[in-house]
Amino acid sequence: MVDCSIWAKFATIYDTTPHFHSVEDRPDMGTILIIDDSTKVREELIRILTADGDFEIFLQAPDGAVGLKVFSDPGQIVDVVCCDLNMPQMDGYQFLRMARANPELTNIPIVVLTSESDESGVVKAFELGANDVISKPFIPSILRARLKNMLHIKHMQDLLRAQRDIMEEIATLDSLTNLANRRAFRLSLENEFNRSLRYGDPVSLLLADLDHFKKINDTYGHPCGDAVLKETGRIILNAMRKVDLVARFGGEEFVVIMPSTGLDGACLAAERIRAAVENHHFEGLPEAGNITVSIGVTTLFEDVEDMDGLIKMADDALYRAKANGRNRVEKQRYA
Repeated sequence: MVDCSIWAKFATIYDTTPHFHSVEDRPDMGTILIIDDSTKVREELIRILTADGDFEIFLQAPDGAVGLKVFSDPGQIVDVVCCDLNMPQMDGYQFLRMARANPELTNIPIVVLTSESDESGVVKAFELGANDVISKPFIPSILRARLKNMLHIKHMQDLLRAQRDIMEEIATLDSLTNLANRRAFRLSLENEFNRSLRYGDPVSLLLADLDHFKKINDTYGHPCGDAVLKETGRIILNAMRKVDLVARFGGEEFVVIMPSTGLDGACLAAERIRAAVENHHFEGLPEAGNITVSIGVTTLFEDVEDMDGLIKMADDALYRAKANGRNRVEKQRYA
């Protein structure tokens, strides 16, 4: 809700209770912010738009500066902005510049209102990011149709962004464990690798592999094996910090990126994981402690030239942990 006390003498909220926040809930309704220094024009717009019923919340501001204050409230949703060009304090051109410079406002349709017949002013408004221009005096049917079209575009954009966010999340999550997948791991490691090289801050890598996992699948079946993998992912996640990235590397392998962590600290974290897995009773298996994990640990050194080199170092340490009897942590320094 916008705090009316900030600009109560300038603007009015006609309906203070939003009834929807998504296109699925009320695809035909929306919130409009009217920015115009003329009270008469604002009232006329509300009268015209209320008659059609496409907008149910009307916010008003006498200039661009006050209009921008509406967006400072994180709880306020605006679907379409109608903005006059010629206003005191902050005119429509400056409002467009500032709104389009704000990444959070770039997708909100802005319709410019003008009584000017100067072609250059209209062109300038479009160049600054206006989505449409409507001339004064208004023709009610055309005004309603064009703003309804802007509202529809906004709702479709919101829906597409929501679907894109879901697809991006799916693309970076392992479907079995809900941990980050290998793609997300590599993207995160690239960022941490570059940051470490730039600032000299250490980054460590843990590569963990369940011991004799094939025997679990062969003896108890793949559903039980899947349950073990999911539970192992939760154990590792609970043993790490929030800043660490835990990912499923593939099969029965898990990987952890530990930013700002040296080799000794990473080895301590790996030992916590090893002990937690060894002492955990996995549901569906006959006894506690019959699953163990081997872990390879490494830390980025200046001589490591790329991410794959860092991964290979962790993999070499893991191989040594397997060769030395499993259920152990081995560290790999760059030779």
